[in-house]
Amino acid sequence: MQSGPPGKASNDGIVTLAVTERRRIFDLVIRYGAAAVVLWTVLLGISLWWNVSRQQATTLDLALNTARSAFNKDLAYRRWASDHGGVYVEPTEKTPPSPWMSHLPDRDLVANDGRLLTLMNPAYMLREMMADYGEDYGIKGRIVGIVTLNPNNEADPWEAEAIRQFDTGRISEKLEVSAIGGKPHLRLIKPFMMEESCQKCHGHLGFPNGSVRGAVGVSVPLEPYLEVERHAIRALAVTHGGFWLVGVAGIGLIGRRTTRRLMEKALAGEETRLATHVFRNALEATLITDPRGRILRVNPMFTELTGYGEAEVIGGNPRIIRSNHHDADFYKEMWQAIYRDGRWQGEIWNRRKDGQVFVAWETIVAVYDEAGAIRYFIGSFSDITEKVEAQRHILRLAHYDVLTDLPNRALFQDRLERAVVHALRHDRQAALLFLDLDGFKKVNDTMGHRAGDDLLKEVAVRLRGCVRMTDTIARLGGDEFTVILDEISSAGDAALVGEKILAALQAPVAIDGREVFIGTSIGISLFPTDGRSGEELLKHADTAMYQAKAAGKGRFNFYSAEMTKREEHRLELEMALRQAVEEGQFQVHYQPQKNLAANRVTGFEALVRWQHPRLGMIPPLDFIPLAEEMHLIGRIDLFVMRQACRQGRIWRDQGHDISMAVNLSGVNFSGDDLPDQVRRVLEETGFPAGHLELEITESFVIDLEVDQREVLQRLRALGVNLAIDDFGTGYSSLSYLKRLPVNTLKIDRSFVRDIARDSRDMMLVSSIIGIAHSLGLKVVAEGIEDLEQITILETQECDEIQGYLIARPMPAELADIFMTGVQASDAAVPR
Repeated sequence: MQSGPPGKASNDGIVTLAVTERRRIFDLVIRYGAAAVVLWTVLLGISLWWNVSRQQATTLDLALNTARSAFNKDLAYRRWASDHGGVYVEPTEKTPPSPWMSHLPDRDLVANDGRLLTLMNPAYMLREMMADYGEDYGIKGRIVGIVTLNPNNEADPWEAEAIRQFDTGRISEKLEVSAIGGKPHLRLIKPFMMEESCQKCHGHLGFPNGSVRGAVGVSVPLEPYLEVERHAIRALAVTHGGFWLVGVAGIGLIGRRTTRRLMEKALAGEETRLATHVFRNALEATLITDPRGRILRVNPMFTELTGYGEAEVIGGNPRIIRSNHHDADFYKEMWQAIYRDGRWQGEIWNRRKDGQVFVAWETIVAVYDEAGAIRYFIGSFSDITEKVEAQRHILRLAHYDVLTDLPNRALFQDRLERAVVHALRHDRQAALLFLDLDGFKKVNDTMGHRAGDDLLKEVAVRLRGCVRMTDTIARLGGDEFTVILDEISSAGDAALVGEKILAALQAPVAIDGREVFIGTSIGISLFPTDGRSGEELLKHADTAMYQAKAAGKGRFNFYSAEMTKREEHRLELEMALRQAVEEGQFQVHYQPQKNLAANRVTGFEALVRWQHPRLGMIPPLDFIPLAEEMHLIGRIDLFVMRQACRQGRIWRDQGHDISMAVNLSGVNFSGDDLPDQVRRVLEETGFPAGHLELEITESFVIDLEVDQREVLQRLRALGVNLAIDDFGTGYSSLSYLKRLPVNTLKIDRSFVRDIARDSRDMMLVSSIIGIAHSLGLKVVAEGIEDLEQITILETQECDEIQGYLIARPMPAELADIFMTGVQASDAAVPR
């Protein structure tokens, strides 16, 4: 069975056997293989032994047959010679008359031709024949006896024993293998019976006819037979060895095949057990159906996820868990994919037994038989409801602000581009409003971040009440919001929404039982007038917002090209300001302060000036606020303080009893290192701390935090004096004066300017002077430009004055001349 259509490769998992199981199979095969090898070796050993025995018996039989043939030949010749009365030969040296036959009267005869003949005993004749023609004769034999005529025929002990056994009738022949001349021989001996023909020569020995007169023995050399036997045995050994090797190889091959089959069988069993284990313990619900959709099996996880027990669904249809969330086309496409590709995978909504709907990630696989027909369908799924909900939550977090539940910057940019495309396609206008809250930082800093968060939530609620359902409100971050107005008829529609937003946010907001007042500055850009892309609209709306904030806050501004020019100028100024700080392009000018009672100059206020090499002299109002935004003001103020103290030390060394006033931005108080910086400047320049006055604005003093007040205390501890600059512009209670370690109040020029013409200004100045004196504070009036102002201030007992009437701010060189009494003309003083 294959898990895919015919012709397609299947990715089967690899199941391995446990080491113990593999070892058990190997041990089993080795044991049976070893037993088979031992049995095969025993069988071949028996066969070899039997064949060798047969070969040895055959060798003995061949030698015995040869011996019997030789015996029969020898015996036949002896009988023939005896039956014919012997053989007569001429006597010679080799054949002299036999002394053992001298008793015979016819031993010697004379032939007719006169030759002398003597009778030859057959035994003697054979012995001589063997001696003379041994190689031709072949196997030699001899006649022996216990009682003999010729001593040469006397039997040896073995032969004598055989004759006695023959005589008793116990045996008819006797065999023995023994060494003759150092070589093995087969000896055969058989009885020789006394016959009538033998009586002629041996009758006198007393042997009756039919008795054992002696024996005839034959000795067959075994070496030729043994050589053949050795060759045969070697052939048998080689043959059996070959059979043994073939058998062992066969056993090994069978063992290998057996091992593989046992492994395959064990592996199949392991796969079956694993499949069963996986099926029953799978973390996914699994069901198996036949081709008609009838459920055949389900696993426990199916029961756990759906609530249906196995008995409830076996034989049923998977439609039992259908949720009806999907339409017929969904299931049609799903089954088309299964029949086309053999599988389907995707997200599907199912229903549990209790009716609860859950989201599942399901896989359906068609299982094919060898013929390519579908045999089963296997479906597996897991509950991904929490995952889907988490993904939706993550998606919402990625596109919505957590605090206000408004679209965030990412979703805003997408909505803005869509609005641009929609407006372009339908030839309509669109507007983008960029909002920055006024006063939010103060609430956040004074009441805490939780209050700030509550305020932002309320702003989001009020903004929703100002726009249509089709419009988009987004929070870009911090206290910045945007509103996308899709399909507006004219700029008036955007202005109307802007007015509604201003009105909505001007109303007080109740936070922690307190009423908080904020506002907003709005910049508006229009499509396609102010830009044909979302990026341009956002940039221009941001520019318009900054212009609205710079124009006084709490208002909206439409974008204009002039704003871009101002923004470009601002960017140019920012770059130039950074360069000026690095290159030291700043100068310090000094404006004298005159004591009215003593009628003399008692000090100078050090004022920074920026002489740009290309742009010329840049007014402080143009770059001081920018330096504060860029966090460069601290370095500038420190530069001015160091220059002022250094110059003040020079003038004091020249005999001028003067003090130096230096302006400090509120940004300098953001850290706690300001007192250390002032101390180092005083130590470097040698300027006395009691003659250094540091000026801070009233607006900053009003919002002082606890840690910033501690900074003021540490500055006073150094011995320096503290002055509140621009006093009277803060619109706040004067009670804070009692809590601050200040020495001087500087009345803002806006009160001094009309003091001679406006009685209210004169009353305010008089009140300020009175309050300051009652608190032991020195008063300095700024902006003195005519003598009438001096006269009034003298009557009000103002301590010191400062203004153009006395002198304009001037470089140190001109201040030298001024102090020596030389009157500098206006033309000589840079403006």
